[in-house]
Amino acid sequence: MALGTVPRFSIVVPCHGSRAWLRPCLDSVLGQSFTDFEVIGVDDADQDSSGRILDEYAAADPRVHVVHLDENVGLGPTRNAGLKECRGKYVLFLDADDVWQPGSLEAIAARIDAAGQPDIVLFDYERIFWDGRVVRNQRHDAFAREGAGVFTAAERPIFLTFLEVVWNKAYRREFLTRHGFAFTAGFYEDAPWTYSTMLTAERIATLDKVVVHYRQHRTGGNIHATSGRQQWDIFDQYDRVHAFIQSDPELAGWRRFAFDRSLDHILAVLAKPERIDADDRADFFHAAHAFAKRWKPEGYSTDRTARGFKRWLLIHDDYATYSTLKLSARMLRASTPPKAVSKLLRRGKLDPNLAVYAAYWFKQYACNPRAIFEKAAELAPQLRGVWVIDNDQLSAVPEGVEYVVADSPAYEKLLGKATYFISNMNWPKGLVKREGQIHLQTQHGTPLKTMGTDLRHFPRAGQDLDLDELMRQVDRWDFNLSSNRYSSEIWERTYPARFEELEYGYPRNDRLLSASLEDVRAIRAALGFDDSHLVILYAPTFRDGVDSVRMPTGLMDLGGSGIQLDLDRLAAAAGEHGRVLVRTHYSLSKAPESHSGRVIDVSRHPRVEDLMLAADVLISDYSSITFDYANLDRPIMLHVEDQGFYSGRRGMYFDVTDFPPGVVARSAEELFAALRNGTFASPEAAKHRQLYRERFCEFDDGQAAERVVRRVFLGETEVPAVVPLADRSPAPSAYFVHNG
Repeated sequence: MALGTVPRFSIVVPCHGSRAWLRPCLDSVLGQSFTDFEVIGVDDADQDSSGRILDEYAAADPRVHVVHLDENVGLGPTRNAGLKECRGKYVLFLDADDVWQPGSLEAIAARIDAAGQPDIVLFDYERIFWDGRVVRNQRHDAFAREGAGVFTAAERPIFLTFLEVVWNKAYRREFLTRHGFAFTAGFYEDAPWTYSTMLTAERIATLDKVVVHYRQHRTGGNIHATSGRQQWDIFDQYDRVHAFIQSDPELAGWRRFAFDRSLDHILAVLAKPERIDADDRADFFHAAHAFAKRWKPEGYSTDRTARGFKRWLLIHDDYATYSTLKLSARMLRASTPPKAVSKLLRRGKLDPNLAVYAAYWFKQYACNPRAIFEKAAELAPQLRGVWVIDNDQLSAVPEGVEYVVADSPAYEKLLGKATYFISNMNWPKGLVKREGQIHLQTQHGTPLKTMGTDLRHFPRAGQDLDLDELMRQVDRWDFNLSSNRYSSEIWERTYPARFEELEYGYPRNDRLLSASLEDVRAIRAALGFDDSHLVILYAPTFRDGVDSVRMPTGLMDLGGSGIQLDLDRLAAAAGEHGRVLVRTHYSLSKAPESHSGRVIDVSRHPRVEDLMLAADVLISDYSSITFDYANLDRPIMLHVEDQGFYSGRRGMYFDVTDFPPGVVARSAEELFAALRNGTFASPEAAKHRQLYRERFCEFDDGQAAERVVRRVFLGETEVPAVVPLADRSPAPSAYFVHNG
């Protein structure tokens, strides 16, 4: 867009608490075939990094402009701030968690031209649910039946019975400016805006096309799903609607219509327990009666329908009858408690100082749970930590660490008494979370591969994925651990539940930031290496349908090794002093084959962090180990010969070859050549690694475990601040120190 030109459209995107969905939202706009527009992204003093995402998009696309508000003002004033910046001939609003369908702007522009520049163009939408279901607007047939031509609301009142929202319309900006329309503060701000604009517009047109996918959050994750006195804002907003109608005698015919609609909306809010707490329901009902008394039209009577009867109860302040009807309906819906719950009720009190730990489906004493367990022993010694281990994996538990065998009577007793549950995987579906128990999901890597609900798009990787069961498991989470804001966006989007995101870093990576050169040398010596050896850690991931397959209970080994390189040739390419450590995925049982004495299989080594410390170079592919190893600021190489195959089966959140941590090799020969000629350690590779570290090593500063223990176990809200990347001192490489 040339400087100073007026765009056809201005799109206002208000942002608050929406980082998980903001990128898909902006991508759906910027990817439109019609390109004559500007995006006004308004950061409502958001603490969840939406403003940072807006700035990132603005830096990449000149059509994106960002407004950062100094304080949180709410949705209405945020839209007003965006509206003031608009230059386009038409204005549209899009909530940051919704998306547009392809071709939408082109269709809207064509309809505006065909209708002769109307004041408002109203278009269709669909609700899209967390599990992928798409549900059409219930009144969508009105577009085909009554949407022809140009009209006023009085001529086609059906279009004022639609959901009272701002984002299903395009508004001529001169029309908005001439009448001075603005949003009000508080919840339900769409109601006065909708009535005032629709009843004022002299020329309205419709577009019979689904433009918006209106996201329905599983947890009610929008501002209207907040319980408390803010829900009382609905009375103020509809006071404004009725005051507006009464201010103009020509609108007198709308009084009953608006009164019925407002009562129905109020009753709908009252019926939602996530909005009105049970203890507040009577108070809200009586406030609704007062509202009805203020605005009931002269001569008004309710109709003889179920809806009309509920209106009558409000008008007559008959909460006793209303609550009796609600209780009866709830009792009819109630079911017999499951046996697991009945059994649970017979258990004793929780032990406030008992924590249970698990890693990798009870197969290891490792990863983030291990680091938290060890830090808790230091900072919270009053806690008793007990590990759950499979019977055939007991050798993984060090001497002195207390454990129970999975599925044993001791295990069942532990689950009934423990207050804290710390794991890097989901607990078995039979576990019923008791009131007072606290679950911390630590995760076990930064997501490059698709995860959680996103796996439904990849049938091979998501084979036997049970979304309902997955959500039952995720609903247990009280806390979820994240090592960077990139991960946080994905966890919140693909695991839609009410957990608190702990952006503390991964505790297992603390060791990478705290180990000394002497520690590194000791680890290498135990593996048979000295400073002269160039140690390469080769750690590929598994291939779905080839090496293993993902099941709801974990990964099922299909007999593959995951190895994608000739290990003997890899060792040879590393030179005379080169040594190769091979770490296959933890789910695979087949050992890698090699004939060189310089190749060591460390797939069953108890601590991958020590292997990373020992290695001077990492070679991987699509494994999350690259994100962890980048903390060491040592060379990383990617072997991505089968990228198309892998991405097609599993899916990836970004193309790692577009944003690599170092050298990218698309064949084994390229990889071996980069090792032989030293390209893997070039300044260009270091530049890529630095960008990678800035994005993905955001919170890993060596203090993650302490932050977790203080927040989760000790209940502290003030935890050690994250040390800036430039001020960190990762463990040095013995080889590169030795060679200058």
